[in-house]
Amino acid sequence: MELTWKKLGAYCGILGGIVFIITTAIIMVIYPGGYNFFLNTFSSTGYAVTNGVPTPHHWFLFAFACTFVAVCSIIFFLAMRTLFTEPKYLFYIGWVGTIIGELAAIFLSALAIFAADVFPTEHGITTISFFLLISIAIIMFSIAIFLNKDYENLYGLIGIIIAILSFTYFAGILGSIPLINSAAMQKVAVYGLILWSVFQGYKLLKIYK
Repeated sequence: MELTWKKLGAYCGILGGIVFIITTAIIMVIYPGGYNFFLNTFSSTGYAVTNGVPTPHHWFLFAFACTFVAVCSIIFFLAMRTLFTEPKYLFYIGWVGTIIGELAAIFLSALAIFAADVFPTEHGITTISFFLLISIAIIMFSIAIFLNKDYENLYGLIGIIIAILSFTYFAGILGSIPLINSAAMQKVAVYGLILWSVFQGYKLLKIYK
């Protein structure tokens, strides 16, 4: 079976999330003092020093995971964009979603490179930017799906739900809102984003089989 770049993009949509889950799970297992899934954020898995213990390997692993997802996302968004070419308004919506999604990918890599305990300001800015941009990108693609008669609306509905969750967490960070700005809500938003990517990646595989 020939592996075209579009199929590669579909696989990237699935693989990126899997690698992120596995890598962060490894960090959680070896986390000094124990990792509390509902109280510790993903950012804490990328600390250079954790509970007084130097953990540069955590920093590296988290940066690797986020950068890997970022690269996969760039290819994935480009592949997904090809489903929306006609009429012209779908072409433009697809491109806007792709460009914003790829900007989000850059911020995703950056937020991990800027470890939260070493570069708190830079980490905070890149994190907020990522959640805002990825929310907008998913909304744009969801709109394109609803407007494309050949694409099941279920995929668009799931995208809207995930975008709302992601944007809610963004608003929680920005406004320092208790419960919304929490590790538990972050887990919901991040795993939701992974679910969306995997779901869409599977759809692309069916289209480009």
